[in-house]
Amino acid sequence: MNNTQFLFSAVQCGIKYPDKYDLALISSSIPCNCAALFTTNKVCAAPVILSKERIDNQVQAIIVNSSNANACTGDKGLENARTITSKLASELNIPEESVLNASTGVIGVQLPTDKITAAIPELSSSLSSENQNLFARAIMTTDTVPKHVIRSFSTSSHTYFIEGFAKGSGMIAPNMATLLSFIVTDASINKSDLQTLFSEAINKTYNCITIDGDMSTNDSAFILSPLSDNPLSKEELPLFYEALYSLLEELALLLVKDGEGATSCVKITVKNAKNQNDAKLCARSIAESLLVKTAIFGNDPNWGRIACAAGYSGATCDQNKLSIFFEDTPLLLNGTPQVYDKNKLLEIMRKDSYDIIIDMNIAEAGWSYWTSDISYDYVKINSEYTT
Repeated sequence: MNNTQFLFSAVQCGIKYPDKYDLALISSSIPCNCAALFTTNKVCAAPVILSKERIDNQVQAIIVNSSNANACTGDKGLENARTITSKLASELNIPEESVLNASTGVIGVQLPTDKITAAIPELSSSLSSENQNLFARAIMTTDTVPKHVIRSFSTSSHTYFIEGFAKGSGMIAPNMATLLSFIVTDASINKSDLQTLFSEAINKTYNCITIDGDMSTNDSAFILSPLSDNPLSKEELPLFYEALYSLLEELALLLVKDGEGATSCVKITVKNAKNQNDAKLCARSIAESLLVKTAIFGNDPNWGRIACAAGYSGATCDQNKLSIFFEDTPLLLNGTPQVYDKNKLLEIMRKDSYDIIIDMNIAEAGWSYWTSDISYDYVKINSEYTT
């Protein structure tokens, strides 16, 4: 994004690993409105607690570390988060209450605060509008690729940009995203509008992905918008929302495709359900079924597992009306198994990404979830995470 209002930096701090970028910063030259969503986990990390306390303030910086979650660290963990943000505020000459904090990594280990505070002068002095790639790398944990997306939209008088970053590969499930994400825009938007539109877009993107059904202690998503006497008008807000939704949707798909050990990204679409809640229940039940996910990994069209997950999802389901398709190939039609071309189905399942459609044939509501398979590598990665 060609905009000097937002600056980025990242340094190698040695929080857990040598030679890894693990401390990152977003800074704004002017105060911003900030909207955010956080984990709904009752066990939440110190940076979540701190950022929740400050989210109603004008925000000018977010400091992020990887390799350590600063979660389940008690009063000391919250004290450490305050120490870090205080040091950064002093370095940038901004109010401490305008600094937010996010962390990701291993739970239950105190932050090496001395290392972080010692690195903050370098972090601050290296801020640049060109450091987006370094920032995206520094927030990664088990991610294999950085996740960075840019969108633009135009009003009658101006072209605006939205730039987004995300990290996440495991512990990905709906209901606040299970990830860290940072969005900035040069469009000025009233705080209430910003929160409403951000929440709505996240509900249809980050909250519609699942890799393993686990929710982290640290989930946080932020969007920064500069304060101005001339914010977007009500007529212009839909243009912003469309671009924001597109950006979040792409980031969400990047998260699923980079799921730990994932080999496939599958869109589970439920249609013609009794109501939207039923459609969500059914789609999520199928998307999080370990038996469905392992079948996807093995390229096994075991549609019986899909029907089973639909039946126990809690959604209204009539097995005599239920239909299941892999893309345009019907496997079950109105409760009756279909003869299908196995080679064609194998060709579909060998693709990196494909659709599974479940038609409830009850009413007209629908919803979609994106999910990944569960592979041998997922087990290996998560069996060695703290070693």
